[in-house]
Amino acid sequence: MISQQMEEYLEAIGKLQERGQPVTTSALARECGVAAPTVTEMLHRLAGQGLIDYTPRREIALTEAGRSLSSTVIRRHRLWERFLHDVLGLGWDRVHDEACQLEHATSPDLERRLARALGNAATCPHGHAIPAADAGAASTATSLLSDLTPPASARIVSVSEEAPLLRRLAALKLRPGAVVQVTANSPDEGTVTLSTAGVQHTLAHGEAARIAVAPLSAAEERAEQALPLAELAPGATARICGFRAGRGLVGRCLALGFTPGAEVRMVQNAGQGPVIVIVRETRVALGRGEAGRILVSREGEDHAEAG
Repeated sequence: MISQQMEEYLEAIGKLQERGQPVTTSALARECGVAAPTVTEMLHRLAGQGLIDYTPRREIALTEAGRSLSSTVIRRHRLWERFLHDVLGLGWDRVHDEACQLEHATSPDLERRLARALGNAATCPHGHAIPAADAGAASTATSLLSDLTPPASARIVSVSEEAPLLRRLAALKLRPGAVVQVTANSPDEGTVTLSTAGVQHTLAHGEAARIAVAPLSAAEERAEQALPLAELAPGATARICGFRAGRGLVGRCLALGFTPGAEVRMVQNAGQGPVIVIVRETRVALGRGEAGRILVSREGEDHAEAG
């Protein structure tokens, strides 16, 4: 019979493998918060159940049966975290401990219903992937925020589940999906300086080491190079690359010739009030609010002309 404690060890092994870390006795002791002799005893029990391949002083590997069970426990844990956060409104710093209790009391039928109710969510609130029902926990190509060499931009993929860290990151609006720019990394001083949405923050190196990030996609790179048309300097040219607007305003913009890829030149921009631009050889006046919702690529700024 597989006990709750055995499931927790399998879950820990799966998470270490997911992060690409060697699964050793000492690593498991740190992950589970227990002494090494306690881990060794459990490893013998798991090996006896055919759930792991274990040889003392060698890296531990899950068997096919162990991998399946590990993935199931991780899946149920993260589904519950998502349910507790999204449906019941618990803070992301509280859901981990609650999910640790619920994961062991979840039947296959309840797991299926839970996933369906959540729209088959892909990640938990901390950004970790929810394994598919018929697959093991997949690893994601990420690096640690603490390892980035400035200047560097990246997207936060996931964060560690320690409650104090989660509360601090929430206050700084550093959640999965946020794009950050690392401007300084000083291991000797123990700090990493970054900015997001134009706001600068300083994290301890240990905090940054608990944040997994991924390179920006091509679309994200383009978005980072975009600015609102309202910020284009007089005489500068740029190309339309998108909108931050509802369907009605987008329709009006398209009708006026502000289509993606179209070149636009700023004629008048006093920093307040309407702006005047030339798009498709037509002079157009826009309210500042409208111009603030049209995005242009920065590459055109290098072709500024005298106004």
